[in-house]
Amino acid sequence: MNIGRIVGVIAAILLLVGAAVFFFFRNSYSAEGLYRMKTAFGIDAAAPERHIVAEGFQGWAIVHHSVEDAPPLHVDDGALVVEYPASGRLETSTPAYDDDGFLHREYFTRRAGGLVPLSRMGEIWGEYNIRVVRDEGGVTTNRSSGFFVGTMAEFREAERPIAGMELPELPGSPSL
Repeated sequence: MNIGRIVGVIAAILLLVGAAVFFFFRNSYSAEGLYRMKTAFGIDAAAPERHIVAEGFQGWAIVHHSVEDAPPLHVDDGALVVEYPASGRLETSTPAYDDDGFLHREYFTRRAGGLVPLSRMGEIWGEYNIRVVRDEGGVTTNRSSGFFVGTMAEFREAERPIAGMELPELPGSPSL
C-alpha cells in the first residue's frame, strides 16, 4: 500500500469525523446529547437548560429559582425548559440544577412555526448567575440568573439588573 493511499484514507476519516461533530453541534438538541454523553462517561452534569423568550422580546430575561408557591419548570427530553412570559421575568419553585457540574444553556425565541435558536454572538449578551446564601452553614436557598436579548448597542444602553435587583423573599429567611 502506498503512502498516498494511506494519507487519503486518513483524510477521508478526518473529514467524516469533522462533519459528524459539525452536525452534532449545529443540531438544536446538542445540549441533551452532551448531557447524555457526559453522564454516560460518569462526569457530573446538570440537566441542560432551554431558555425560551416570546417573539419580539428585547431586554433582560430573568428567572428566580426556589420561590415558594411559584409554578415548577418542566423537563422536555432531558432539558429543563425555562419559558419566560412577555415581561421577561419568571419565578419558579424549581431549584437551580447547576450544582451538579457541567451546565449547558440554549436560547430560543418562540414563533408561530416553532422555536428559533438565538445566537450568543449577536442576540444574547450579559449572561449572569447570582446565588443568595442565607445561613451560616453556607446553604444556597435561591439563585437568580438572566441574560439580555437584543443587539450589542441595545445591551450597552440597557440598565444592568444586577445592581438594583430585588430578589424574591424566601419564607423564614432574613432580608438581605
